[in-house]
Amino acid sequence: MDQKVTAIYENGVLRPTTPLALPERSHIEITLHHVLPSTNQSARSELIRKALIAAGLSLPNSARESGATPSPILSPEQREELARRFSAAKPLSKLISEDREGR
Repeated sequence: MDQKVTAIYENGVLRPTTPLALPERSHIEITLHHVLPSTNQSARSELIRKALIAAGLSLPNSARESGATPSPILSPEQREELARRFSAAKPLSKLISEDREGR
């Protein structure tokens, strides 16, 4: 019989949050999956913030506080070229097809 049980790890011991339907001294196999509590939004937000920083999509708090700005992903020349290409009277699908033909 398989059961999915949530437990809390405290002082080196896993403590189930609900009673287990097992006979005493049962041998079981445990697979762990770390779950962030939904009430702990600050921990979840911190993980997301770190992932964004690692991907170069955000600045660390220290850099933001010092007034640093992220380096632009596109150069001014690239922005200009994109603006020129997408202001054309062609559908986007046509532009993509033309771009792929040159490869």
